[in-house]
Amino acid sequence: MKLTLSRRMALLTAALALLLVIGSTEIGLRLSERARLDDLEVESVDLATTLAEDLTRISPTGEPSALYVGLDGWSRRHITETTAIVFVVINDELVPVAASDSTFDLDPTEFDRQALVDGRPIAWFRDEATPPSQEVAVPLGGRAPYGVLHIRVSTGRLTEWAQTERRRALLLALAAAILLAGGVAVLSARWVGRPLGTLSRAMAGAHGGAEGSPEAPEVGPPEFRLVAHKYNELREALVQRQRESEARAALLSLEDRARNYDRLAQAEEIASAFAHEIGTPLNTINGHLQLMREDLRVNGDREGQERVELLLAQLDRVTKIVRGRLERGGWPAPAREPVDLEALARRMLRFLEPSLESAQVRPVLVPGGNGTRPVARGDGDLVEQILLNLLKNAIEALPPGGQITVTSGAGPEGAFLRVADDGPGLPPEARNQLFQPFVTSKAQGTGLGLAVSRRLARTLGGELSLVPAERGTCWQLTLPLHEGT
Repeated sequence: MKLTLSRRMALLTAALALLLVIGSTEIGLRLSERARLDDLEVESVDLATTLAEDLTRISPTGEPSALYVGLDGWSRRHITETTAIVFVVINDELVPVAASDSTFDLDPTEFDRQALVDGRPIAWFRDEATPPSQEVAVPLGGRAPYGVLHIRVSTGRLTEWAQTERRRALLLALAAAILLAGGVAVLSARWVGRPLGTLSRAMAGAHGGAEGSPEAPEVGPPEFRLVAHKYNELREALVQRQRESEARAALLSLEDRARNYDRLAQAEEIASAFAHEIGTPLNTINGHLQLMREDLRVNGDREGQERVELLLAQLDRVTKIVRGRLERGGWPAPAREPVDLEALARRMLRFLEPSLESAQVRPVLVPGGNGTRPVARGDGDLVEQILLNLLKNAIEALPPGGQITVTSGAGPEGAFLRVADDGPGLPPEARNQLFQPFVTSKAQGTGLGLAVSRRLARTLGGELSLVPAERGTCWQLTLPLHEGT
């Protein structure tokens, strides 16, 4: 059973009551017993002195028959707890000659001899006997003692009385302790347990937050009502502080979003200006590349022709982006067509071969399993843009000798491209600010690559996410599967 505060107080009170009552009773009994023993000693000495005077008068010379007659008459007048014996000096030795009880046999003690020598009564307590007794030795014969009267007064009744009183005191102490413990338990449960219980329940309800926590009822003695009142004041203060913090956080969030919107607006304006300025050079570059492709075809340089085709494809994609910016103020409307993710990844790695060789980074393409090529539904140009951003980030993050692994495949969520590197990975502060515009962990960068890539992925009906990896960084682009696959 759990010991509550009221139960502990009741048990402690009962234990203290037992100790106090029993201790005080024992002290009182010992003092009373000591006083009774002192009184018994005085009475025993008086009794022995009176009997000694009578025996000296009856037998001035110590005749045994006269002493016997005197003791016999005395024994019929006194209680049975008192016995007497007379020792007479014979040949310098104390010899018993008469006793009040024929069964009373006693050898003379050192106190008897000392009383005979000193010529005065000597009293002592004999506590080793059963029962204990008060002993008195009185010289007989006046100024020329001829013997010693030895009286023994039993203290058995005094001992029985003390034991009876102790038992009675113990019972009274137990009864008092039980009554006191019960009273303390009831009062402490009412004055302490109930206020603490209501306060603890109110505090237990505060785990979900100060705003939803209940008030503590102000019950019990004034001290506990004051504690509950202070708790309620603290709760109100915390509620106000929490509301202020939430309002401040919401305001900071709005300010941060407003700053991001301002930055995006500036970026949009700058992008529009750049799109207008680079439109003409792009057309010129496109024309020169077409002429170069024709020259390579005439010369039979198939590898050079293939590289020019890659450049023309990327140039066409950039031209579409610029045209969309100038005509509609944003990205061109995405197409909804089959996209072979494996072929697209192979083409992008081929396009980035100069950057990979310059950075001394090794690319690895892992095709989809089960012998099937994952085909997504989307816009190939936008998917190329996303993959290009991810590969560019991986190349810049890797030291010489690093490796980039591009994996294509399909799963329950759709077709996917996964770009993983074995570099140092993202720092914790960068993980907390992923996809935020103008936030980057690189020494040189705008922080727009991931934000734009994620927006493009969601425009295509997919998602760009960071995948947990044992080493380095791993990004996954998920797109809807083409219905024909």
